[in-house]
Formats: sequence, C-alpha cells, structure tokens
Amino acid sequence: MNDQHDAPRRIPVTAVDEPGSTGIRRRAALQTLLGTAAAGFALPAIVDAQHPMHAHLGSPGTVERAQEKAAASTYTPAFLDAHQLKTLDSLSEAIVPGSTAARVAPFLDQLLAVESPQNQSAFLGALGAFDMAAINKHGKAWAALAAAEQDGLLRDASTAAAKSPMAAHFQNLKDWIAGAYYSSEPGMRELGWDGNVIHQELPRCTHPGGHQA
Repeated sequence: MNDQHDAPRRIPVTAVDEPGSTGIRRRAALQTLLGTAAAGFALPAIVDAQHPMHAHLGSPGTVERAQEKAAASTYTPAFLDAHQLKTLDSLSEAIVPGSTAARVAPFLDQLLAVESPQNQSAFLGALGAFDMAAINKHGKAWAALAAAEQDGLLRDASTAAAKSPMAAHFQNLKDWIAGAYYSSEPGMRELGWDGNVIHQELPRCTHPGGHQA
C-alpha cells in the first residue's frame, strides 16, 4: 500500500556541513526539512499538524535520542509488547516501504513510551484494529498475512468512509509511520538531503507506484 505526498516543494539550498559529527549535520537537516520558516517546507505535508507525531518532529533532539535507542541490534521494546512491535513493523513496511530498514517500529516504540495515555490508547486501538481485521477476514494475525492480503486490507481502510473507525485508524497509523520514516536518514535522503546540503526541490517518492492513498 503506497500513498503519494504532495508534489515537490521548493526549498532553498541549505548547507548543513557544520563542524562535528554526522549526527549534528542530520539534526540541522531535520530542522530545515521539518520546521524552519526559511525552508518553505511545511511539516503538515508529511504529518497533520494536529497529530501527536507533529510535536515530536518539532524536537530534533528528541528524534535523535529515540533513533539512537531504536538502532540497538538487540532492541527491547519500551512500550509495545513483542507481538505489537512485530505487527507495527509489518504495517510500517506495508504502508511505507523501507520502514523496516529505517527502524521505524522501534523508533515509534520509543516515542510512544513517553506519550500521553490518550495517545497511547489511540495507537494501540489502531494497531489492534488491523490485527482484528486480518483475523476476521483471513483467520490469522496481520503479521502472518501475505503481502497481497495486507495490501487488500490497507486498501479497504484507506478507501473507507471518511468518518469510519478503520479510516481513522489508518490515518492515525499512517501519520505516525510517515513521520518516523521521513525523519530517519533514509527518509531524509529521499526528501533531498545528501549529508551536506538540502536540495532546492524535493523529489517525488521513488517507491514503486509512488505513495498514493
């Protein structure tokens, strides 16, 4: 399941070759890509301004710390249980290909661990809804579905009536996942960061078929 973000937006070429580590350059690039007024790049193009992920992305230091913890080779979940983390990893990869390699699921687990109970509950409800939909239609949990089966369920959710529970669950998860992926190094490079500068124009998504809901 792929969804297309807005057409390329123009942003100024911005040098981010500050002295120090790549982490410092990434933090500067993240600030440019995801919030600075001079950038001309609106964060809601990736995540709705009212979504809790928007607030996390406004704090590059928080993002960086969560990404560092998520990169651990033997990751121990901080909020989700093992089944939920596996489900999230599979959902993330289906919604935004490349999410598994970008460590989206453990990164989101780190953010959820410090979220409000209300936002935690909404996330778990959305995750559980996809697991239940998989069981109801195919007799097995989401992570056990074939790619075509997952794609069918995502298509159903993304095209459901705007105020239906599944449409809301899909949008909630998509905003979390898209925000996580596009604040990772692979996602930032897809948006135009090459490690030193941010290019004038954000390219269209290079995933097969684009990102179209």
